Order: sequence, then structure tokens, then C-alpha cells
Amino acid sequence: MHISELTFDNLTDEIIDRVLFEGIEDTGENADCIIVLGSIKASLYRVPIAVKAYNDMRASKILLSGGIVNGADKGHADDMRDKAIALGVKAEDIIIENKSQNTVENMLCSMLELQRAFWLNRIEKVLLVTTTYHMRRSLAIAKYLFPDHIRVIPCPADDNNTRRGNWMESEEGRKRATSEVIKIINCVNNGLFPDFEI
Repeated sequence: MHISELTFDNLTDEIIDRVLFEGIEDTGENADCIIVLGSIKASLYRVPIAVKAYNDMRASKILLSGGIVNGADKGHADDMRDKAIALGVKAEDIIIENKSQNTVENMLCSMLELQRAFWLNRIEKVLLVTTTYHMRRSLAIAKYLFPDHIRVIPCPADDNNTRRGNWMESEEGRKRATSEVIKIINCVNNGLFPDFEI
């Protein structure tokens, strides 16, 4: 079954689980840079995963992506930088992208910062850190927008309510998971990235 064949009415728990969680495991590979996508709780769930990868020497730089959203006082990237430094990351190893407002802009604005820091043609692999249930859409957008020579490796970060093993057990988890699958369907239907089989 392809994503384009899915609708809100034919989503089952099995389909939601497969769309969001199947085949997005971290391969453990090293990369040229770690990219962390921002959110309100990114410092809590995503940054520690990125810092672990950094400490494991999987990449020497961390790019934190996310601007000020919904009138907040501080941008997601700036908030994540404070957390990363508190967890021991050297300030000079952090790249800030603080203009993006959504996942598509995360990728587009991150490419500019990657170009400035490394030159895109010199990058072979990036490690992408975001919440597990958000990874499928993020990967699809990155793979579609990034140059073909850059491999995007998933490095998922579990939150409390939307893990593969518990998303269906709470109203919040079920709502997030279902909403994310609808966003993926909309992205495919709008041509943001190609259709794919699940």
C-alpha cells in the first residue's frame, strides 16, 4: 500500500505504526554533522540524543535548527544550544540555524548553514535527530530537498507519549501519531515529496 492510498478513514493502528516507525532505526554510522530539529520540548528529548552521538564521536559538529515560533521569547535553536552546552558540548562545535518555522524550513535553512560551515559538496552524511514519530516525514523532506550525494541517517529520540510501544495507550499519543500520519499523507498529495510504499 502506498501513502497516497491512505485517508483518515482507512488508518488502522497497524498502518499508523508501520508508517511512523518501520525502518527508521539508527544505523550507528558516523556523519559529517548532526542536525537537530527544534520543537518546544527538543531540549528535553532530542538534544540529549544528539549530545550522546557527539560524545560517541559520530560527528564533530551539531547543527541546531529552529527559530522563534508562536511568539515565544526564545528560538528553538537558542534554547537547544543552552542545553547542549550544559551537557558538555563545546560552543565552537555548535552551528545555529534560527530562522526556520517548520520542518520544511528546518531543512532548507539547515542546508544554508551546512554550506557555510562545510560546503555542501564536501558533506557525505548527516545524522538527523528528531522525535521518533516525526522522523518519517523529516527524513522524506530531507531526502527530497538535500542534494542526492548527502545521505541522511535517522537518529530518533523517543518522547514519553509517542514511542512505538505506547503511542496507542494514551489520547495524547494517539492524537499525535494520527496527526503525523495525516501530515505525511498531505505532503505526498501536495507533491512535497514522492509517494512511497509502506
